Order: sequence, then structure tokens, then C-alpha cells
Amino acid sequence: MEQGLTDTFHPDTPATRADTVTYLWKLAGKPSANDTVTFTDVAPGTEYADAVAWAVEQGITSGTSATTFSPDTTCTRGQIVTFLYRNFAE
Repeated sequence: MEQGLTDTFHPDTPATRADTVTYLWKLAGKPSANDTVTFTDVAPGTEYADAVAWAVEQGITSGTSATTFSPDTTCTRGQIVTFLYRNFAE
């Protein structure tokens, strides 16, 4: 299991970028994405790969570069606010 991705809430543990999109994806009901992940640092089959693919498809994130998502990097407050805004803005 990837570090930090659990079903237990730990309020004092920093959330990674993978954690954050996984929370949003679960909140959305774990919808399927039409495309697969093309980031070199998100291997197919990881427990957050579907969440990352969905978040990219929804325009919530485009990664930290054209080829990387940085799933294990702690998500900054600014990134979390941006992800939330893009997820809930209509």
C-alpha cells in the first residue's frame, strides 16, 4: 500500500498529491476515467492511478510537468485549494 493512502483519517498527517486526488475521486463516487495515466511517475495499477486519470480528465490537475504528477509530494495548501476549486466550480 502506498504511504498515506488508507481509509483512516489522520488529521495531523500531511496529504500527498496522490492522497488529495484520491479523496476527491472517492467523494465523486470513484468514477471511471476514459483515458489512462500517462505520467511516468504513476504506474498503472497503483491504487491512485484511476484517481489521477480522473482528476486530469476533469481538469482538476495537469500534473507538475508534462510527464510527472509527483504523487508522493506533500500537497501544498495552494494546490489543495486549486484542486477543490477546479473540482467544485461549474
